Amino acid sequence: MSPANDPPTLTATYTHPDCHPPASPYVISKPLPPPPTPLPTAAHNDPTESAPPEPLHELPAASSKRAHLQNLRAAVTELQAELNVFLTKRMEEEKLSAADNGGTGSGAAKAAEDMERDGEVEEEMDDETKALEAEVESSRREEAAERSKEKARGKKRKA
Repeated sequence: MSPANDPPTLTATYTHPDCHPPASPYVISKPLPPPPTPLPTAAHNDPTESAPPEPLHELPAASSKRAHLQNLRAAVTELQAELNVFLTKRMEEEKLSAADNGGTGSGAAKAAEDMERDGEVEEEMDDETKALEAEVESSRREEAAERSKEKARGKKRKA
C-alpha cells in the first residue's frame, strides 16, 4: 500500500533526552478516519462557451468537516490522556530513584527538570486542543449558515 493510501494516524513519540544509553522511544498512535474529500461533479461547461466554467469538484459539506474535526479532537484528547499517564508514572519512578540515591544531587535536579519539561509538553498539547476546538466551532457556524441558506432557498421556491 502506498503512503497516500494508508489511513491517517495521530502519533506522539516521547524520548527521554538524558537517558544513557538511549532507550527506545515511547510511541502512542491513534487511527484517524480519512478527511473529507471533494466530490467530483458530473456537470462541466464546454470551454468554448461564453459562460464561466463550472467547478469540477464540490467542497465537502460543513457537517463532514465538523465530524472529521470532532474525531481528530477526540483522538488528541485520548492521546494526551495516555501520554499524561505514562509521564506521571515515569516521574514517580524517577522520584523513587532520586530518593534511593539520597534525594540530592543530579537525580533530584533531573527529576525537577523533567517535571518542568513535561508541563511544557502538556501546555503545548492544550494549545493544540484549543485550536481544534476553535476549528470545530468554526465548522459549526459554517454548517448553521449552510442550513439557513437552504431554508431561505426552500422558502423562495414555495413562494
